[in-house]
Parts: sequence; structure tokens; C-alpha cells
Amino acid sequence: MTLTSRRPEASGQAPGQAPGQFHAASRCPDADIPVAAVQAVLLASTKAVPGVRHVSIGVLGRGGAPRTLAATGPLARRLDEIQRGLGEGPAIDAVHGPVPVVMLDRDELEHAVRWPEVSTWAASLGLTAAVAVRLAWEGRTLGVLTLSSDDGEPMPERTVELATAFAAHAAATIAIARKVGQLELAMVTRQEIGQAMGILMERHGLTAESAFAYLRRLSQNGNVKLRDLAAQLRLTGRLPDGDRSPLCPTTSDAVQRGRERPQLPTRDHR
Repeated sequence: MTLTSRRPEASGQAPGQAPGQFHAASRCPDADIPVAAVQAVLLASTKAVPGVRHVSIGVLGRGGAPRTLAATGPLARRLDEIQRGLGEGPAIDAVHGPVPVVMLDRDELEHAVRWPEVSTWAASLGLTAAVAVRLAWEGRTLGVLTLSSDDGEPMPERTVELATAFAAHAAATIAIARKVGQLELAMVTRQEIGQAMGILMERHGLTAESAFAYLRRLSQNGNVKLRDLAAQLRLTGRLPDGDRSPLCPTTSDAVQRGRERPQLPTRDHR
């Protein structure tokens, strides 16, 4: 795989980026994690682990490769991109390997034994050391915290210790933020579905149970998320098939079934 070099600014920040500003994904690869929470973790890392200028936080995406949620600048983000593209490097090993803390030291940069291509690229970026620490919570791997330096010095052991300790707090923060995001999404979804049910109940005289069953049937047959169907009905007043002949029985058929009650069998008293 060929990677095109894009050498970052010497400061490690993007042009026009003020100190203290971070590069964050405009949309998280994991939509359940609020971007603001990740930026707060990133800011805290620069204070908890002094002397490290380049930091990134990645979470596991599809395929198992960590995707960058936020970074202190283009250099940290570029190192993540290189590792993800080549499928090797300290961040990849920290996430999937047996050891949760993986170092990229001067010896590796000079001899490129463990990760030949990544080490070569890291050296070309001017990096002199890096450490990747697995982010794990309740036995589950969430992602990776990567810290790198370009000051020409080996990464102090104390820095690695602080990074490891901070990673535990970062993982907890991300895990809790994800749960909060999921709860907020569930609450919004529930409200939207309830409003869509109300529209069907008013328009067609359905019971709440029949309205929900109808939406669920459309969702299953059309392979469309229930919340997306509800949102479309709320915003447009119409369902995917024009509200005339939905993907399963027609609306009139569904309405009729919702109104009908089963007839009790009559007894022959003769």
C-alpha cells in the first residue's frame, strides 16, 4: 500500500489553529459518543501527562481498526492514519495484542524491526518516540490513547506511567459518555415513535397497539429503522409508500384489521 506523505506544520497544529484547539471529528465514527466528551478527555490528557505535545484518541470502528475521534493536531492524526492504513503499529498492537501498553522507541525508529513501514513513516514525520495505551472498561476494549513526541529525547518512564494511569480514567469517561448518549437517543426515539403512533391513531382511528404493530410491520418488511419511519411520518405526514400501499398490507387493510375485533363462535343450541 502506498501512502502519500503530507508533512504537517512544524508546530503540529493546523494552519490558523490556535494553541489549545484540537482537531475533532465533526461526526464521531461511533455516533453514541458525544464529540464534546472526547475533546474534554483529550484536553485532560495534555494536562495529566506533561511534556507530550501530540495526542490522539481513537475508538474501535468497523473492521476492528481504531478510528480517530480527536487529536491535538495533524501530526497525531497522521500517525493514526498511517497505522490504520497499513494495519500495523503500536496503536494496532495495543488494541489487539496481549500487552495493553506498546512503545515506539528510538531503536525501533532506527532499525524498523517490528513495524517496518510505520517506523519509517514516523521517522519521516520527525517523531522520536510514541506510546499507545489500550482504553478498556469492564473488560471491553473501547479504543486507544496514543501519545508521541518530536523533541529528540526518549519518552521518560514517568510519562508512560502517567499515560497508563490516565488511560483508565479516559476509558471510564468515554464508556459513561457512550451510555449517556445511548440513553438520550433512546428517549428521543421513544418520543418520536409515540408522536408517529398518535398521528396514525388520529388519522385512521387505530388503537395504540395497532398503530405500533403497523409501524413495526413496515419497519421489518422495508428493512427500515423504526425511528426513521417515525421521523418521516412526523416530518412529512406520509409513510414510505405514499401511505396508500405500504410494503406489506395496504393502509386501509391495516386500519381495518386494527378496528376489527375477532368474532366469538356461535353455539348451536339445537
